[in-house]
Amino acid sequence: MAVLVLPFFIYKNKMKNTYRILFITRRKNLPLDGLTSISARITICKKAVEFNTTLRINPELWNPIGKLEGRTKEALTINNKLDKIKEKLNLLYFELLEKDGYVTAQRLKDAYLGVDIQKYTLLSLYDIRIAQKEKLVSKSICHSTYSKYLATRKRISEFIYQKYKQSDIAIKDVDFMFILDYEIFLKSVRNCGHNSCVKHLRYLKQIIEIALKNKYITCNPFDDYKLKYQAVNKEYLLDYEIQKLLNGKFSKKELEEVRDIFIFQCFTGVSYIDVSNLTEDNIILDNLGQKWLQLNRQKSNIQANIPLLSIPLSILKKYKGVSENKLLPLYSNQGMNKNLKEIASLCNIHKHLTTHVARHSISCIHLKMNNLKFYFS
Repeated sequence: MAVLVLPFFIYKNKMKNTYRILFITRRKNLPLDGLTSISARITICKKAVEFNTTLRINPELWNPIGKLEGRTKEALTINNKLDKIKEKLNLLYFELLEKDGYVTAQRLKDAYLGVDIQKYTLLSLYDIRIAQKEKLVSKSICHSTYSKYLATRKRISEFIYQKYKQSDIAIKDVDFMFILDYEIFLKSVRNCGHNSCVKHLRYLKQIIEIALKNKYITCNPFDDYKLKYQAVNKEYLLDYEIQKLLNGKFSKKELEEVRDIFIFQCFTGVSYIDVSNLTEDNIILDNLGQKWLQLNRQKSNIQANIPLLSIPLSILKKYKGVSENKLLPLYSNQGMNKNLKEIASLCNIHKHLTTHVARHSISCIHLKMNNLKFYFS
């Protein structure tokens, strides 16, 4: 192996780090044409990396002083290209040092080859995060949480294409103005409310923090960007509105079933996802003969122990055996909310009913439950 040390540039900072460029050629195992390639070796803090310059020469013409011998056109061309490689590496070294405060041999090589631009992009980091979350589904997170990462990735992909006409953007180009424009896009194009925007931006902030901790970037564009939810009035039903639901008669079986599931939520405070997962194993009997629901909430994994009062017990009795594994009929959250809208109209309830409204109504029920009458016997 012939090694040439060019009149190299040595930079020493406060930590006395050194930076060197060497060009090397190898004479062993030459291809049939007898030519060898020239590799550039970058050394910083005693750690070295190499890359192929793609320049190929006759090894017999390699001069120890670092140039091809002679004044031929080939020698002048190769020597000029080697000088340009060294100049570009030196320029990138200073740029990285000024931007990030440090340089490694691998980062300098990546910057020269353009790997930084390809590897450290916003959506590629989203994809890594999404892949991590996918592995945690049904272990430490629920599928709905995973779906939110997919949804917010889709939104920011739409924004990047609309704003920049590109499929992705380098993570280093995500600045304060990018965040501001993204918020405006969410509110104007996607018609998101303030709190929905904050949720999307919080997912973006996670990606930025990952980039910071991995030192892909050094400045946090969220430093001067405040993310604060606005207080909202939680919709809930009063006792007379719940009574309207209890007395409601429906021609469609699915409306009756959705109404019953909603009422069950009202009297237990159990979320939609937890209701859909209930089985016989979740019902326990205490020493006094009282039946309880015992479950670990999927969102927080905190155990909940809920007494089963007469109304939810009647609902469970009504649907006993309907499903082989579940306590209640199964509907998607979207299907529940669609049917609840129709139910509200039929029962003359002027509120936007969703599965969340049932959970918010439980306090009112416990205060007024003595006044309620239910059609189940």
